[in-house]
Amino acid sequence: MASNSTAKRPLDPAPRAVAEESILENVGHAEGVPGVDPELRYEMVATAAYYIAEQRGFAPGHELDDWYRAQAAIDNELPRMLSREK
Repeated sequence: MASNSTAKRPLDPAPRAVAEESILENVGHAEGVPGVDPELRYEMVATAAYYIAEQRGFAPGHELDDWYRAQAAIDNELPRMLSREK
């Protein structure tokens, strides 16, 4: 019986550069706003998810994974990026 030494690792969030690019594309629209508008966050996640899908060649069947990775990346990077802007 084969050993289970290759346990499945959870997907890493999107690369930091993808999240930063998505945030920087959109954060200018949120200047002066105390929090990030939910619609703006949605656009950031959508942009990051697109870049993640592009990096893997748009192979079908991974759309939800791309979306979750993008959400994690944006949620991790957004507070850091916004605090850097101050």
